[in-house]
Amino acid sequence: MKVVVTGGSGLLGQQVIAELAAAGHQPFNLDRKAHPQGFRPTWIADLRSEGSLYQAFAGAQGVIHLAAHVAPGLAPDCTTFNDNVALTYNVFQAAADMGVSRVVFVSSIGAYGYLYGPVGVAPDYLPIDESHRCVPVDPYGLSKLAGESIAASFCAGSRAGRMTAASLRFPGVNYDPTFQRIKGFMADPGFRQRGFWSYVDARDAARGCRLALEAPLSGHQVFNMAAQGSNMREATQELARRFFPGLKELRGAPGGNWSGIDSGKAERILGFRAEQVWEKYLGDQPRA
Repeated sequence: MKVVVTGGSGLLGQQVIAELAAAGHQPFNLDRKAHPQGFRPTWIADLRSEGSLYQAFAGAQGVIHLAAHVAPGLAPDCTTFNDNVALTYNVFQAAADMGVSRVVFVSSIGAYGYLYGPVGVAPDYLPIDESHRCVPVDPYGLSKLAGESIAASFCAGSRAGRMTAASLRFPGVNYDPTFQRIKGFMADPGFRQRGFWSYVDARDAARGCRLALEAPLSGHQVFNMAAQGSNMREATQELARRFFPGLKELRGAPGGNWSGIDSGKAERILGFRAEQVWEKYLGDQPRA
C-alpha cells in the first residue's frame, strides 16, 4: 500500500517509515522538517493548511497520523490543543474526501487523564483497559481524546464512506535500544507513577502502527499498546498500594511486574505483543 505518514521525520516517525518499508509498503512522509536520513518521498508541509494533504493522499490506501505536539509544556497550552486538534481534523477530512480506507491515529494514554494530571490521583482500577473512563485535565491529553472523537465521527457517518480507523494509546516511548534510560528510572518508582509504570519501545510502537494499518477492522477502535511488563523490578501490586492507597481494584497478578496499561485487546485483535522489553537487554528474565 501507499501509506502517508504524517510526522515521519520525528523519532517515532522514522521507525514507522522503516517498519512499513521493510514490510513492502510504500511510505510517503509529510513533515514540517526534512527526514534526518534523507528518506524520499518527503514533502515539507504545514498540515494546518490542508492543501498538501489532498495532494499527498492521492492514491493512498492508508495514513498513519503522528504529527503533533507530543506533550504539554512544549508550546503554549492553547497552541498545543488547537494545533493537535486541527491537524487531526484536517487529516481525517482529507482522507475521507480522497477515499483512504484506513487511518491510524497515534493517541496516548494521556487521554485517560493521569499521565499529566495531579500526582497521586488513583484510577478506577489497574491495569487500565480501553473501557476505563477518560478525564484529561491538560491540553495534550484533551487534544488526544478529541482526536479519537474525530476519528469515531468520520468512521460513523456516510461522509466517510468505507473509512475505518484505529486510535493507538501509547505510554512513554523508549528510544534507547540499550534500555539504560529505563534502568535509571528504576531507582525512583514515584517518578513514573502517573504512567502506571508502563512503556513501549519505539520498535514495538512502529510495528503496532503497521499491525493497526493491516488488520481487518470495522468502524473506529481504540487500542492500548504497551509492553506486558512494567518498567520497574518491584511487583506492580506493591507499587500500586504504596503510591495509590485509595485504589479500589487491582486486577493484575499479585507477584508480577505487569504494566499498569492493559494491552490485551491489541493482542487479541491486532496480534500485537511487545518484543523489545527491558528484561531482554538488562539481563533479567521476563516476569509473569
